[in-house]
Amino acid sequence: MAEKTALVVCEALAGEIVGRTPAHVETHVIEMGQHDYPKKLHQDLQEVINRLEQDHCYETILLGFGLCSESIVGLEASRAKLVVPRTDDCIAILLGSMKAYREQFQKAPGTYYYTDKNIDKGWGPLAMYLGQHEWTKKYDQETAQWVAREMIKNYTRIALIDTGRAGLSAYEEHARRAAEVFGLQYELLPGTATLLEQLLHGPWDEQFVVAGAGQRISRSMFDHR
Repeated sequence: MAEKTALVVCEALAGEIVGRTPAHVETHVIEMGQHDYPKKLHQDLQEVINRLEQDHCYETILLGFGLCSESIVGLEASRAKLVVPRTDDCIAILLGSMKAYREQFQKAPGTYYYTDKNIDKGWGPLAMYLGQHEWTKKYDQETAQWVAREMIKNYTRIALIDTGRAGLSAYEEHARRAAEVFGLQYELLPGTATLLEQLLHGPWDEQFVVAGAGQRISRSMFDHR
């Protein structure tokens, strides 16, 4: 009999994993805007974990997140084990591994990554430049453009991760335009759901942090081996 399992996943990854979940896995999606507030994200995740344990007695809780500005550090479950990819963030998960992420970092350290989800959300430097991002809607055009250029000034490349979602050409158009506006290199990178599949089905090897019942997730657990 399968263990009682829950999946708590960032909205940024939900489209890549929710349709793949086994029938016995209950899924909870966390709004991706929470990443702007790591302490609040940590608090909300702990509350979800507590509720899942108290109300449903899950034995395993899968976390579809990376370290994510250390919002994962300190999470614990009293009876369930917690499993989370050993990655810095969701970008590494979408690229398939920290190894793939490090390879891209070595190739172009100053890369701003676009995904279909953050384009849909109206995030990123181009949305800022156009005054469409929530942070720049209140500014006049000149100020919004200055904010966008300040945000992107240390980057050299715009990279769109192709997650296989329909309508890629529209996302490419947005990312290419961003690269053109800011005078940056553009590249389309292949994404993969392999790490998410492994989160769901195992094995949970060195690419994952597994915290047993009563064990708090520490920063050192994310040291890459």
